[in-house]
Amino acid sequence: MICEVCGTLVTAGARGRKPRFCGTACRVRSHRGHHIPAELRVLPRWIRHNNKVPITSQGNSASSTNPLTWTDFQTASKSKEGQGLGFVLNGDGIVCIDLDHCFDGKPNKEAQKLIDSLPNTYIEVSPSGTGLHVWGYATLEKGRRFSRNGLSVEIYPNGRYLTVTGQAITRAPLQELDLAHLLT
Repeated sequence: MICEVCGTLVTAGARGRKPRFCGTACRVRSHRGHHIPAELRVLPRWIRHNNKVPITSQGNSASSTNPLTWTDFQTASKSKEGQGLGFVLNGDGIVCIDLDHCFDGKPNKEAQKLIDSLPNTYIEVSPSGTGLHVWGYATLEKGRRFSRNGLSVEIYPNGRYLTVTGQAITRAPLQELDLAHLLT
């Protein structure tokens, strides 16, 4: 088993129980609304950010294209450098749809329409508190940026990093996203 919060290995619990967390700190963190899917946590593609500028967990410059500047989730999440976490997209099929200025306690009408067109996948509030990040799997060679009915949409498959807050509005495993209807 792996901890649902930090991704570390967890030994079997007492009386045959399957533990979900490695300890009290991760259990508390989970109940505070911080839930980053295991599919992301197990990959060594984590960085920190300072004002959206990528940095390493040691505070040096990081790059969305140089794996030598990335680390595992546990190291990045324990670092005090910068203002938060970031995850690097490297073209392996994990994508993120970045929706700007569409959330005020709930998604606006156009954002909700887009969300409803997708399977139930992991969605979190962006660091600004006014945007959303929709995570999933898709085949996409390069990023796209467009506006649809006033909704600003960016889709990234590689060569980028996105900030990660863990402030989930939908706690679900990453799903396969059919993006054809968005890109036509």
